[in-house]
Amino acid sequence: MPLTVKQILEVPELTGVKLIAGGAGLEKNIKSVNVMEAPDIAQWLRGGELLLSTGYQFRNDVEGFGEWIMTIHAAGVAALGFKNRFLHEFPPKAKDCADGIGLPILGLPLELPYSDIIRIVIMQTDEVENIRFSESVLRSFSEVLTEGGGIVRVLQNLALFLKCNVCFLDEGTGKRFHSSGENLANDCLAMDERALLKKYPHERLVLSHRAYGYFIFESVPQDAMWRVVLEHAKVAMLLVLQKDIATKQVEARYRNEFVQDLATGNIRDYEEVINRARAFGWDLTGSLRVIVFDIDNYKIHFEQPLSQEKVVGLEEAKERIYSICKNEMRRTFQNLPYLTRSDFIAFIVNVDKYPNFKARLRQCCEDVQGKTVAYTGYSVSVGVGNEKRDFFGASESYDEARRAIKMMHSVSGDGGVHVWDEMGVLTVLAPVAESEETRKFFISHLGKVAGDKDLLHTLNVLVDQNWNFKAAARKLNIHYNTIHYRYEKICELSGFDLSTGEKRLEVAIALKLLYLNPKLNPKLNPKLDPKLDPKLGSV
Repeated sequence: MPLTVKQILEVPELTGVKLIAGGAGLEKNIKSVNVMEAPDIAQWLRGGELLLSTGYQFRNDVEGFGEWIMTIHAAGVAALGFKNRFLHEFPPKAKDCADGIGLPILGLPLELPYSDIIRIVIMQTDEVENIRFSESVLRSFSEVLTEGGGIVRVLQNLALFLKCNVCFLDEGTGKRFHSSGENLANDCLAMDERALLKKYPHERLVLSHRAYGYFIFESVPQDAMWRVVLEHAKVAMLLVLQKDIATKQVEARYRNEFVQDLATGNIRDYEEVINRARAFGWDLTGSLRVIVFDIDNYKIHFEQPLSQEKVVGLEEAKERIYSICKNEMRRTFQNLPYLTRSDFIAFIVNVDKYPNFKARLRQCCEDVQGKTVAYTGYSVSVGVGNEKRDFFGASESYDEARRAIKMMHSVSGDGGVHVWDEMGVLTVLAPVAESEETRKFFISHLGKVAGDKDLLHTLNVLVDQNWNFKAAARKLNIHYNTIHYRYEKICELSGFDLSTGEKRLEVAIALKLLYLNPKLNPKLNPKLDPKLDPKLGSV
């Protein structure tokens, strides 16, 4: 209960305090005590004070006392405690003024120290009760934490104090938690975030500009102290979340170290690997592939100075992309070993467990790439290593997946899906595509042919159709004689008899090299001309 001016007159330790004026204001509530003799005290007042004064500033200006009474009344003072040390009596005009406006004036005995008055009054105000209540709330949440309580226990404790059901939306994991209450619980689990926040009162949990989630209330809290309770609940929730984050970081470090051992071939004992994998809920028996999702051009941003805000934005985008990859891969292939690095995330998939593996992977890659662009604006390239008999081949599959992305990015651009075993001879040619020997090889075989776009296109189709002239003519939609004329022209310019298998193979290799390195022919860029795509194959 609030402390009133009337109750001060009834406190046994303050029996010498007398009412001088302003009896109409005895029911005013006192929130705190203040002592000040400055004439401009009004600007320092918050309202609800018992103001203690000797009237020293008016010892030579008794007439100004009344105006000052009006000023402190306007500032919200609940009562004035007056000691007549410098004024032998309370000024009559000031008394009349206090009676008129209902500002209680309390006469204080000279021998009563201000410190005693302050201690006695403060101990009975709402401020002390608020402190006591806050301490009890703190003890309650501390007990929850010391007993190992998690998010749900924090919510249940909060709901008891607020007398309404509460749920929490974790922005880091997307998970929802609730204290109880059928309606709120159902909505919390079923509704999307935007609709949930629109329907219910809520408050965001933020620390150092990082958002952790939302407290969502079934109704607006009615308790006057609900803000105190919520602040303690926020601290408890942050401790729980940070503990979970720390635990997950430790788990992630051990998980990453294990998967890195697999990816780098740092493994020896079969049973040890199987047992370590089972501890994480992974099945590494049977054949497997490694799939790498690489964030296109991510590292380029760090080649120039960046503001702290930009760095945070890049890191948040990366984490969002990794979250999309993990969610979609889990949805398609369940629980998988994965390894995160600065700009890519790699997964190991047990191929034997999933019929129609390539069709599943195709759809998964499309979903990841679509959502990544939609939610972050970045694109993702995917590399798929060869299928290996067991996890002893994981390091090789991992290397193939990464090399596939690196080799093909300059050709196919951002957002491609590259499967090592469908790239054929390109896996052999790519490492040498930009060498001087390759340039000389290309010029000696197709240097003169490459200057004619129609001839080069015709040659590409002939190779694609396994040198079947009729099929090539149909593909090009030209007359059979025309294809023969162009073929003879190609033989003339190249200086080769292309009826032999060896020369046909060499020309086909030259075309592949041109696809891998368009700079070999500055007059034509096959990357920009779909008619020259040698159909590398995709998932």
